[in-house]
Amino acid sequence: GTAPVNLWGKPILSKTGGWIAAFFIFGNEMAERMAYFGLSVNMVVFMFNIMHRPFSSSANAVNTFLGISQISSVLGGFIADAYLGRYWTIAIFTTIYLVGLIGITLCATMSVFIPNQDQCYQLSKLLGTCEPAKSWQMLYLYIVLYVTAFGAAGIRPCVSSFGADQFDERSKDYKAHLDRFFNFFYLSVTVGAIVAFTMVVYIQMKHGWGSAFASLAIAMAISNVVFFVGTPLYRHRLPGGSPLTRVAQVLVAAFRKRNVPLSSSDSIDLYELPGQNSAIKGSGKIDHTDDFRWLDKAALHLKEDGVDPNPWRLCTVTQVEEVKILLKLLPIPMCTIMLSVVLTEYLTLSVQQAYTMDTHMGHLKLPVICMPVFPGLSIFLILALYYSTFAPLNYAIKHGYEALFLSPMPNLSAYWLLIQYCLIGIAEVFCIVGLLEFLYQEAPDAMRSIGSAYAAVAGGLGCFVATIINNIVKSITGNEAEGRPSWLSQNINTGRFDYFYWLLTVLSLINFCVFLLLAHRYKYR
Repeated sequence: GTAPVNLWGKPILSKTGGWIAAFFIFGNEMAERMAYFGLSVNMVVFMFNIMHRPFSSSANAVNTFLGISQISSVLGGFIADAYLGRYWTIAIFTTIYLVGLIGITLCATMSVFIPNQDQCYQLSKLLGTCEPAKSWQMLYLYIVLYVTAFGAAGIRPCVSSFGADQFDERSKDYKAHLDRFFNFFYLSVTVGAIVAFTMVVYIQMKHGWGSAFASLAIAMAISNVVFFVGTPLYRHRLPGGSPLTRVAQVLVAAFRKRNVPLSSSDSIDLYELPGQNSAIKGSGKIDHTDDFRWLDKAALHLKEDGVDPNPWRLCTVTQVEEVKILLKLLPIPMCTIMLSVVLTEYLTLSVQQAYTMDTHMGHLKLPVICMPVFPGLSIFLILALYYSTFAPLNYAIKHGYEALFLSPMPNLSAYWLLIQYCLIGIAEVFCIVGLLEFLYQEAPDAMRSIGSAYAAVAGGLGCFVATIINNIVKSITGNEAEGRPSWLSQNINTGRFDYFYWLLTVLSLINFCVFLLLAHRYKYR
């Protein structure tokens, strides 16, 4: 069933796993998150300042990149659970990730990959008169970006599950170790984000874009070495074969027997292998439940099925229960899409806001793209009240800065943004840590990578939904012919970001009510 094995599939003979093995894995996640957050903020500014793309289209391009990198995580989870196992999936895809980062570094380092920067001043960028990037230059940038996204697809769903695999389920302290592991895991994510928003930004300010992106590639290379050094310590779970095939078999078998009542006199019983072991490699047996009873027909053992049944006509109870669990799990991570929308919107829009504000902290001037280092979670009711009650929203108009939307205004501190940054961080911690642990514990044994991928897919969908919302809001609230700026105008002094945040508040409240309903109805394994 679920007994851990070594890298070559043999039973473990020596002590492996535990916290020492887990710490080798943390480094890989820290570097991946450092690259992810480093690209998510810096790439918007790079496209605007260096590739001469409009700010809004740069933000949408990066949102699409982030969305694809997370949604494609289900592919990495499938490959890990079906064929390669989590270790080899991480090893292959982390190398692909490194290749993508090297390609991005070359784009920022070699002048052939960027448009001419001569006579391109701040005002020229605002007016859009700088020489735009050639189509092949943007194509190259998108290719290396999506190579990086493809690399992330194999890392994100596997690292948390592979780290949790290092702990012995038979230990009396297993639950405590698992709780502590997911907290440390998210701490490594946070450290990676802080480094991306501080050290990487500092390198960019002092040494340029090439050095900044190179630092991400170097960090990923070092984490790869650390991950491989820990190889003798890891414990592994055998891949259980294609989970998609097993799901398809259950659906086909249930459809074929759709007209057979569960109490049919021709049935022998619900089918399961005798003994303690499951028919699925890497999975223990799962007890029958009364949820989704129509799927039980796939395990309805009829006399015509014989003693050697066709798996497309008859499935085991464990196989049917796997599908039930996947269906039961799905609504919970889907409720986190709205949080991902909020995080995505704020990550990009707050940088645009910070450009118009004073980022001095005493004698220290913080670079604008460092602002997301104050990670925050978002209770958007409080955030919306804050914007309408406390923040000086009409400061730019009152003091004559309405047209200078990328120039910092004196006496308007960017640290007004810290309150919502901190709130966003709190929300993300409470949501994501609990979600990862919930998915790992509730997912079928042989589908834990796919279970973890649910969280990434929800995050990716959030990025796409954020782009869709942006486009809808711009088209409805703005009209260039009439000279009416949209809520998300590139000049935020004439736009209405406060109305947009109220919209996110309402959507978040609706989402929260749906989550409460689904959580109340959910039955744990």
